[in-house]
Amino acid sequence: MTLGSTLLVTFDGLRSDRATAALMPNLAAFMAEASRFANARSVFPSETRVAVTSTFTGAPPLRHGLVANAFRHPAVPERTLQTGSVADLLHVASKGPLIDRPSLGDRLAAAGKSMVVVSSASTGATHMMNPNAAAHGHAVFSCHQDPDRPTALQAEARARLGPIPATGRPNAARIAYVARVVTDIVWPTHDPDVCVLWLNDPDLTSHAFGVTATETEAAQRHADDAFGEILAWWRAGKGPENLIVMSDHGQITGAAVADPLADLPAEWRDRSAAGVFNGIWFDDPSAATLERAVDRLIEMPWCGLVFSGRAGAPAVRGTLPLDLVGQGHERSPDIAFTLRSTGPDATGPEAQRRLFVEHIDVGGGIHGGLNEGELATVLAMAGPCFRDGFVSETPCWLPDIAPTILTLLGLPTEGTSGRPLTEAFLDGEPPRVLHTVHEAAHRGFEQRLARWTVAGKGIVDRGWTDGTGAWR
Repeated sequence: MTLGSTLLVTFDGLRSDRATAALMPNLAAFMAEASRFANARSVFPSETRVAVTSTFTGAPPLRHGLVANAFRHPAVPERTLQTGSVADLLHVASKGPLIDRPSLGDRLAAAGKSMVVVSSASTGATHMMNPNAAAHGHAVFSCHQDPDRPTALQAEARARLGPIPATGRPNAARIAYVARVVTDIVWPTHDPDVCVLWLNDPDLTSHAFGVTATETEAAQRHADDAFGEILAWWRAGKGPENLIVMSDHGQITGAAVADPLADLPAEWRDRSAAGVFNGIWFDDPSAATLERAVDRLIEMPWCGLVFSGRAGAPAVRGTLPLDLVGQGHERSPDIAFTLRSTGPDATGPEAQRRLFVEHIDVGGGIHGGLNEGELATVLAMAGPCFRDGFVSETPCWLPDIAPTILTLLGLPTEGTSGRPLTEAFLDGEPPRVLHTVHEAAHRGFEQRLARWTVAGKGIVDRGWTDGTGAWR
């Protein structure tokens, strides 16, 4: 065990209100004993690869430039970049920087410290947890074949634990396997300064069956069983000093399919990327062009929140500024919009609903937007620097996690956009918090974005549409 060493365990897609004692007793017990952050939030879009990149750079998409799971990138002008594919990510990296901020692994390597990633997530998500792992000599274990990764840890795992189990929904066998990679191999043989354990349930199962489905509840219990083994091992002093648990986003219920590209002008389609988060990159991004696009969008029954103001340009009428949601990088779309979802009066995973494009069936779990159920995350931390049984009401978000880990290791945080969550430290004090609601209205289409400012840094609480844009 090294001073400040940390294990970060992620439950992909876990809503904060589903981390209950009935479904996940080990996680609930840990959160009750640790420092828990009651107002933790994801980033926008609340998609896995964006969330991963924001967590490990300590920065939102505005700063790191991976602006969506799928988006138009200059390195692949003929099609949409798919960040779930490590081949696409490596292609972009061969043309220039993949992201515009150093990742946690880069910072640790520069300080002579080590990092290990153990993941059951996609190759793209696993890659973004430490994009330069091979160059740094950092070990990575992925359940998938990944052409850019060292294979020593995979070989050791197969020799000691047997073959990697097949994917399932629930993904119980793989979740148990990767947990054992951490306890049986990583710490006894690597003793890293930081280890990431990424569990891709309940997200995987919830997409297939729904947030409250019997299968998803089983997936939560299986993930909690694996965490229970981790917790007992950690409490026995066999692992790192610090244990942090998080989720990257929540999920809500997919209500119906929408096809925005079919309803928009044909000339926009080759300049667009569709999903819960949608973007249009115009050849002529003049204010007049964008205003005509907004007029068209807000007439559509599937249209949710609409944003503009890429790369410092002013937002056009009828839109909210991209920088309010941590977007607006030069690779961001000229116009970004979500698909419509329920408003703040809808609470709980079944009442919170949204339109979606593809990949799931009606009733399946979905995420990517600004509904509270998509943004609210799990976050709790324990170790010698943290208060026991403490609940912080101070808002925080994914970019705050890397600066906190760096602070635990005694390393600088300059260049990150987040802040160390020192209010949970033994001698910490909460920062000043301001809550505001930003509005945009045009032709009866109303948009609202609730946002916190914490120590001068903005965090999105939730967003919704009203008026002619209300959920119906």
